[in-house]
Amino acid sequence: GFYIYNNISIAFRTFAGGLLAGVGSLIFFLYNAVFLGAAAGYISALGYHHTFFPFVIGHSAFEMTALVFCAGAGWKLGFSVLAPPNRKGRLAHLKDTGRAMMPLIYGSVLFLVVAASLEAFWSSAPLEPSLKYAVGGVLWLLVLLYFLLAGRSE
Repeated sequence: GFYIYNNISIAFRTFAGGLLAGVGSLIFFLYNAVFLGAAAGYISALGYHHTFFPFVIGHSAFEMTALVFCAGAGWKLGFSVLAPPNRKGRLAHLKDTGRAMMPLIYGSVLFLVVAASLEAFWSSAPLEPSLKYAVGGVLWLLVLLYFLLAGRSE
């Protein structure tokens, strides 16, 4: 439950920050990127990279993809406020853009629930790092293939 709450709250703040002309989304996105990068660097410098990276590889494909999508949806909200079409007002265009972004947000929430489940049950499991790297690589490949190939017709 904690992982789901934490992941979705970060994603929601990143998305909703777009209401501040997209700047809020950018700030939340960059803050998390810098914070996680600094934490990974610090943990590696302490010599715990053998436990840290096997822990994050399994759920990172779903979590990072969802956060990028939420940031993109937030930027889309921000641009709808900054540059609405001439035929619409800002508020009407913001509402339309928010509705259009909901499938992306719902998909991101699903990805974050999957990521949290993996983080709670797979990432913390005492398994060989090589197995965790292999599974993590397969999960990244599956996510990539999904977004490259899904929805295409023959």
